[in-house]
Amino acid sequence: MEQLHSNLQVLLQAAEYVERRERAEHGYASILPCDASTPGRRKRQRTNSSPDSVRRAQLRRCLEQLKQQVPLSVDTSRHTTLSLLHRAKQHIKKLEDQELSAKKQKEKLKSEQQKLRQRLKLLLPPTNTERLRTDSLDSSVLSSEHSDQEDLEVDVEGIILSGNEGDLFVSFSAGTEHSYSTPAHAWL
Repeated sequence: MEQLHSNLQVLLQAAEYVERRERAEHGYASILPCDASTPGRRKRQRTNSSPDSVRRAQLRRCLEQLKQQVPLSVDTSRHTTLSLLHRAKQHIKKLEDQELSAKKQKEKLKSEQQKLRQRLKLLLPPTNTERLRTDSLDSSVLSSEHSDQEDLEVDVEGIILSGNEGDLFVSFSAGTEHSYSTPAHAWL
């Protein structure tokens, strides 16, 4: 009879556990309500409450940060910890794939850039070495060459213009003044 009573007690405790579990909120880091009828469990809870509560609070903060960083689907109204972790895993996989793709693209662009530089070297005339020598010369030599060129005068007045170009200059000559008003339409 004692064994039957013990078995019934175990079944009742299991039923209470299942009921508590069904009633418990399944949000982020939610815990099952404690069973107040078990004295040993209460004692343990009192002695370990501070480290456990700190751990649970830290877990809750971490899950909230994860919730902000991971794109969640809008089709579900309630996000459980498990679904959040699955979404985070999928998001990490997606980011790793994007990173791998970006690295491949970067390597491809580097090799293309190197090929284009080699092609540019082949297409450029070999005057680059002369330019280096000129750049390395004393600046006084270069300035004397430039001063000789600056001394040349350009004779603009002696230019002979063709018929069309001459007409343009006649219309812009300073000999006649142009007014926006005419005798018929004088400005006030």
